Amino acid sequence: MGWSTREVAALAGTSRRAVRHYHAIGLLPEPARAANGYKSYGVADLTRLLRIRQLVDLGAPLSQIRAMEDGDARSEEALRALDAEAEATIDRLARVRAEIAVMLETATAEDRPAPAGTAADAGFLTVLDRVVDADTARLWREAVASAPSDEAAARFTHLEAEADDGVRAELAVGLAAYVRALQAAHPRLADALAGAPGGRAAGIRTLDVALADLYNPAQMDVLARLGRELAAPG
Repeated sequence: MGWSTREVAALAGTSRRAVRHYHAIGLLPEPARAANGYKSYGVADLTRLLRIRQLVDLGAPLSQIRAMEDGDARSEEALRALDAEAEATIDRLARVRAEIAVMLETATAEDRPAPAGTAADAGFLTVLDRVVDADTARLWREAVASAPSDEAAARFTHLEAEADDGVRAELAVGLAAYVRALQAAHPRLADALAGAPGGRAAGIRTLDVALADLYNPAQMDVLARLGRELAAPG
């Protein structure tokens, strides 16, 4: 299960032609193919495509993007050269230099503590940002960041694929209480897809693909049980 070329291009705010070009010049690896032979993109592909788009929007030549992502001295050198060019373009100076500053900060953050959560959590938030409106995405991140630590949420994050039925059922009940508390504190999150720019159906499909790509079968089963828990009469 994955996104088509058209779908991943739309999520990244680019065109299918651009995606094919990035494949052709080696910036974007070819994804796996579904049983029908069509390309099937996942969260890692979308994250990579968004990174390329970010650098392109900043004015980076495609020929230099690979060097900017090497993570060594060449990366910082290339970014500073781009900063110098941005100084000559007054109309977009503030936006370009601010984004480059963030990128330089990220490039030197290796010795800092890693943020909380897992790669799956980060991947889900990346996709969520592309599905819901900006205010809802901000509210979601703030709600999760400000929520007190929860045992069920922590157990779900590290749930093994071999977890037995009893563990899954117990975890779904615990997560339901956690989600209800979040929704009570932030009522708008009860229907986060209400204002989805692409519509509710497209948003559900996009998130379904992301969840299947990011979480193991046991976690997916817990999420299905969680949905039934939340839908049950209170």
